[in-house]
Amino acid sequence: MVQLEAYGSWEEALARLGESRKALLALLQGADPTWLTTPLREGAWTPLMVAEHIALVEASTARVLRRLRRMRAGEALPPVQAVPGEYKDGKPQAPEGVRPQGGMGLEEVLALLARARAALLEEAAQADPHHPATFPHPFFGELNALGWVRAAAYHEAHHLKALQEAFSR
Repeated sequence: MVQLEAYGSWEEALARLGESRKALLALLQGADPTWLTTPLREGAWTPLMVAEHIALVEASTARVLRRLRRMRAGEALPPVQAVPGEYKDGKPQAPEGVRPQGGMGLEEVLALLARARAALLEEAAQADPHHPATFPHPFFGELNALGWVRAAAYHEAHHLKALQEAFSR
């Protein structure tokens, strides 16, 4: 199981997000267009779909951070049903709301990544990483704002590593 604490303090987790994004953009922008649209293996997503998925997860994380901020402010919000993540062959599967649709070109994916990162950073700037309010993550359980930013850092790094390995084959 992933130890999110390994992603460090608030500042360290945000710095890791910055580093992984630079590497992801360099990989995507330097890759052959054919590679970007070829599934990584049979039945898998293409590199552009992986990048789309990363953006969808970050946009979702930004919404969670906004909810945690509203909870911190004392706003009464309806409870959320925790939905545990699903595994297939021992691997976590993307929840429906963050599965890529595909069909986007590189420029569209890059724009989506930029918008999602901007939303995440905007919410992170207003978040309290130590406030006890939590929101359920499908694989990591109840997380506060720091946990969600660590999870985002882990998530992008995890997919970046897989893309880098596939690219070097």
